[in-house]
Amino acid sequence: MSHKIFILLVLAQIILGNAKGQNIDMIGKQKAFRINGGFGFNYSSTITNDSNRVAMPNFWSLNMNLNVDIYGLAIPFSAVLTNGKFNMNNSFSQFGISPKYKWITLHAGYRQFGYSSFTVSGQTFFGGGIEIHPGILRMGFFTGQLHKAVKWDTTQQFQQTIPGSYPLNVNTVNGANYYSPQASFERKAWGAKLGIGRESNYVDFIIFKGQDYSSSLSDANSKANLIPEENLVLGVNVYQRIGKHISFGFNSAASIYTYNSTSDDITDQINKDIPFKNYIDKLIPIRATTQFQWAGDVNLGLNFSNFSLQTEYKHIEPYFKSMGLTSGLSDLELFSIQPSWSLFHQKIRFTNMFQFQNDNINHYKQLTTNRMMINSSVSVNLSNRWGFDISYNNYDMKQLKQRAVIPDSIQAHQQSNTYTFAPRYIFTNTLFTDVISLIGSYTNMDGGIQVNGNINSIQNYYATINNSLAIAKGGWNINTGLNYNSSKTIINNLQSYGFIAGISKSLFNNKLGLSNNNTFLWNTLNAKSSGNTYSIDMTGTFFFLRNQNISFGANYLFSPANGVYNNKDFHQTRLTISYQYNF
Repeated sequence: MSHKIFILLVLAQIILGNAKGQNIDMIGKQKAFRINGGFGFNYSSTITNDSNRVAMPNFWSLNMNLNVDIYGLAIPFSAVLTNGKFNMNNSFSQFGISPKYKWITLHAGYRQFGYSSFTVSGQTFFGGGIEIHPGILRMGFFTGQLHKAVKWDTTQQFQQTIPGSYPLNVNTVNGANYYSPQASFERKAWGAKLGIGRESNYVDFIIFKGQDYSSSLSDANSKANLIPEENLVLGVNVYQRIGKHISFGFNSAASIYTYNSTSDDITDQINKDIPFKNYIDKLIPIRATTQFQWAGDVNLGLNFSNFSLQTEYKHIEPYFKSMGLTSGLSDLELFSIQPSWSLFHQKIRFTNMFQFQNDNINHYKQLTTNRMMINSSVSVNLSNRWGFDISYNNYDMKQLKQRAVIPDSIQAHQQSNTYTFAPRYIFTNTLFTDVISLIGSYTNMDGGIQVNGNINSIQNYYATINNSLAIAKGGWNINTGLNYNSSKTIINNLQSYGFIAGISKSLFNNKLGLSNNNTFLWNTLNAKSSGNTYSIDMTGTFFFLRNQNISFGANYLFSPANGVYNNKDFHQTRLTISYQYNF
């Protein structure tokens, strides 16, 4: 009888919810039944003279989330009603379970598998899988649907899914925007992993296969506008920790990607010396639209108590793709080194990152883009009361011509340097705590010479000093500060300076919290006054009946016209209210 009950629980889990890996062998030690969750309401109204800046002037939503725990099996459920649009995407529409017993884990429903960063990672599959880790053996397999078939339906373009909002689900194809789910064939995939080792030392061999099924759609529009694709990826992933201080990692994959699986099969015409050609033929035919690309990275780390060094080299061929990845880089060669060290028992810490990268690996492009990034900082904490941080950030991007016939005017060059100094002082006793902080920065960005001959450069100065005072008795918090910002280009010189002031207070034994924050800035454009910017923000939260709270807020913002960012005066008033109950 107990076995039947257990089977029913697992089936209920698959039908109702989305559960992460659960230890089945711990079920007898878990509490039989628990439920928790909450529901709430949110509303906001925005009044403005520029509706283009506000996506949803009137917004309301009802939300509910439940988590039912039956012998350690968690069954989450959530639902949201937003401006009349009902959404249960996080519940029934994508459900799954990953029960675990000792060294076996089963996967069923909507699941994600992370084999490596170049093969399978982040994609959601609907299907099943298994992972087996007995001792040092590392095995895994999954199969399922990557996405469903979606017809090419022009009547659904530009549809708004939430009333009063901008269109969602934007897809861009060849420069055209589509606001409905992009049409596609049904795509199925499977993957397998075989490795040996443990988390600190392992070697994994990975295979992944994905394929579009053109038979999943039969309408003429879809057949005319969609092209089925096919993909096979072979990868290896290595991680080794050597002793206490050295770590080594290697990750690589080769991808065979066919951009049109209906094009001519040229398997018999290609070089017979291709490694494992006879095995590859059985998994994916080589067609006229098939490309072979690879990607890989290698890293080495040294870690000591007061010193560490991390290095990485990455190489990704142009057009490298895997259907098992949600997104990925392409045409990239990168080298980075990150040394860091500390002195005087961690009181002074140095961190650095030097990175160099370029594209145009195959020299097919007319221009090669080189990038260099440097981030260096030192943090000094000589006592519990005071310290400071100093940082330097450099970004340099330039393009080099591969052919002399390319005009100089289309070459891009951008360089920026940022220097930051941030001291701080903390004074504390039994009555209050006072934190004084200063942040000053200077940024110089040179964008090179534009086509019209103007120098595209920006100089920016920024400084702010803040004082945060917390009074122990009475629950008072007072924040004050001064701001200064100057941005200078070849055309304009914008400056703003002013103050911020805020106060918060807890009342009735922390059952009611009130806060107010204000900002006022004087603005100038080319040494002439361009008006004042100010904002007022007030919020309050009331906690009652242990698990319930209601919040309200009001905000007003005014920004004057300056001919650069605002062509006319901008003002906005926003009111919000929310209620939440948790149990």
